[in-house]
Amino acid sequence: MINSSFNKLKFASFYSVFSGYETRLQPNCRRGLLGLVSNRELLPHTTQGNDYYDELCKEGRIIDVIEDIEKHGESLDQNSLILIIQACIDSNSLVSGRRIHDYIMGSSKKFSISSFICKKLLEMFSKLGSVNDALKVLEEMPQSNLDSWNNVIMGFAKSGKCEEALRVFSEMKKKGFTPNESTFTGVLMACRSLGALEEGMAHLESMEKDYGITPLTEHYVSIVELLGKLRKISEAEAFINKVMPIGQNSILWETLRKYSSTGTNQRLAENSIASASGLNCSNKKRSKNNLISNQKREIPKKSEAYVKLKSLGEEMKAAGYVPDTKYVLHDIDEEAKEKALMYHSERLAIAYGLISTPEGTTLRIIKNLRICGDCHNAIKIISKIVEREIIVRDNKRFHHFKDGKCSCGDYW
Repeated sequence: MINSSFNKLKFASFYSVFSGYETRLQPNCRRGLLGLVSNRELLPHTTQGNDYYDELCKEGRIIDVIEDIEKHGESLDQNSLILIIQACIDSNSLVSGRRIHDYIMGSSKKFSISSFICKKLLEMFSKLGSVNDALKVLEEMPQSNLDSWNNVIMGFAKSGKCEEALRVFSEMKKKGFTPNESTFTGVLMACRSLGALEEGMAHLESMEKDYGITPLTEHYVSIVELLGKLRKISEAEAFINKVMPIGQNSILWETLRKYSSTGTNQRLAENSIASASGLNCSNKKRSKNNLISNQKREIPKKSEAYVKLKSLGEEMKAAGYVPDTKYVLHDIDEEAKEKALMYHSERLAIAYGLISTPEGTTLRIIKNLRICGDCHNAIKIISKIVEREIIVRDNKRFHHFKDGKCSCGDYW
């Protein structure tokens, strides 16, 4: 009988000779061939490590990658780990992210984990909206740095866990880290969301007084938003005139206009939005119609999703929901405006999620634009009706909707 080790070497040689056919094999076939060899070192370089896992990650099979790693007891290099972590971020897969985190922490007994890997894990959990996992990584890090603390503070602030963000800030200072501009961006964002005016002003003053940091426009914006949220419009105007000279404070005035009840400022804000977007009303209307058309055409189970959306709309109205049509800028009648709101992308995504996942499953929605006020109110009501947590990440922050409430406290 031929020795099994010889068979493995023979197979490895065969695979090396015919490696040109590798790219033409189906992924399952490639994986099956690799599985015949228990010692991966026998295989040529192009069929192991980065190449093998890169292929599976590109196919979205991150769990397969992790299971394969664990099955063979492999120790991956930093580049491979970064590749897998990034794939978890790109696929918005918190389950996969937790699996690779567990693998890395388990491997720390065999070899040291670099600060760069830990920083990438922090980035992953922050972007996936799981700041508690990010805090866990921070606590596990052999040697944390300021960037790591800043990532966690910002993650908590964006997720609406603002008291926790301020707690982490205090803990960071106790451990001897000196805050920088990025630190205070997260701290002031937390104060803004909490409506903590005195604490926010104290932190702003502390920047220059205690740390010699000149506040940036983004720091002033947080204070203006905080004052606007509290309807302290005259105080906000005085603050803007005090901190920034005329000609350099247009962003602050634009920020304040959002909170003004005057028709003049409302119109100026709408004009600003329209000019920034580069679309006139007719173009916006055409784009909106195209979007709805594309959504209907491209989303699987589209018929079921739209039926679910319609039934949700009826339940929402029974629960007291009244469409706020001021968020529809098109020149159309009220009924058409209500229909346009109903088909906003985040609501369609929620309807699709409800018909595609088991009851009680948390829904995670990513939106590349800021969520509108009507959708924000609608999703609060939906979360209570369907008894699920719905997490929406827009271009500014995470919104955790649960039991008819949002983590942002109705401010974003």
